[in-house]
Amino acid sequence: MKTGYMNDLVKGLLDGYGVDVYGFGHITQYDRHLLGLPVATGSQLPYLITFGLLLSRAVMETTKDGPNLLYLHHYRQLNYRLDMIGYLLAGEIEKKGYRAMAFPASQLIDWRNQKGHISHKHTGVASGLGWIGRNNLLIHPKYGAYVRYNTVLTEMPLDADTPLERGCGACRACIDVCPAGAIKESPVDFDHKGCYEMITQLKNKRNIGHHICGICVEPCRGER
Repeated sequence: MKTGYMNDLVKGLLDGYGVDVYGFGHITQYDRHLLGLPVATGSQLPYLITFGLLLSRAVMETTKDGPNLLYLHHYRQLNYRLDMIGYLLAGEIEKKGYRAMAFPASQLIDWRNQKGHISHKHTGVASGLGWIGRNNLLIHPKYGAYVRYNTVLTEMPLDADTPLERGCGACRACIDVCPAGAIKESPVDFDHKGCYEMITQLKNKRNIGHHICGICVEPCRGER
């Protein structure tokens, strides 16, 4: 079968699941390692499917001064839904005779460095969905940072989308609001330690029991 047919098959499934954005990539465009998995995983399942669901603008507007329980619930519900979509998508691909591996939307396996098996924001870059912004998040050209993502790896041959050659330009809205001062002019200078220390403070101060923030997401709304 032609790869275009495979792309259309996956697109139809994702549209049926109500996904807001999606893209296709190849592991050669993914500039990270797969953590905690056999070394051969990437070469055996080289095609990337990255998909995302939009955050609620109304909910995000409540996070201007920090995370709250409403945002925590919203965050978790999107993750649950993304996990289920990944499970369903991988299952349908395997019914077609191809192996596929679904990942959790949010799971850390390396707490010290705050990393999971795979970086959804970097698979998103490889799949043409956006670029890494100053706030160290995947920035979609239309929706900004208002998307949560998940990824499926597969051996099903797919045509890859072209990575975007874009950046944040003159926008510095996230720099202005970051309470930790962790966001710099260049994404490569992002202060991961300072960010983590701040979200730990917010977790304890606000009694939300989870390392989330949302402050730098709220003003990053894209071009809608």
